[in-house]
Amino acid sequence: MAKHGLHIAILFLVFCGCAHAQCVPGGLAVIVNKANPVESLSMAQLRKLILGDVRAWQNSKNVALVARDPSTKDFQCVLSSIVRLSVAEYHRYIISAEFRGDDPMVIQTVDSDAAAGKSVSGSAGGLAVIDANSLPAMGASIKVVRVEGKALGQPGYPL
Repeated sequence: MAKHGLHIAILFLVFCGCAHAQCVPGGLAVIVNKANPVESLSMAQLRKLILGDVRAWQNSKNVALVARDPSTKDFQCVLSSIVRLSVAEYHRYIISAEFRGDDPMVIQTVDSDAAAGKSVSGSAGGLAVIDANSLPAMGASIKVVRVEGKALGQPGYPL
């Protein structure tokens, strides 16, 4: 009986490790503060910003990363499509910054895309990746950034 329970536990762990959020192509939008001069980011640049490997914009403003709770589909899609890490791997990477000699990365966690938009609009270095369906409610308070030179909705847009 204990052997059967062990097999179930192993199958559960394998399933959880393989489960990914169902990410819709074109479903994510990268937003920044409207005063930020950045118009486009490559996937490599976006990855470095989210990992905290780049901490300042070209205009010397500190990057203020705003993210949804790690349990949300949006955050899991960000990790799988941009960072290519699991939630646990991402947290280990961020925490290990202190051991690499970096200052700890500060990530503001919010409970909705609307809150992410509000936070980004209020911070000169604000950056968030949100559900593209949330954009209409944000109006002109934020700027949507191109990714790999492609605008949201354009063929070849990578998110």
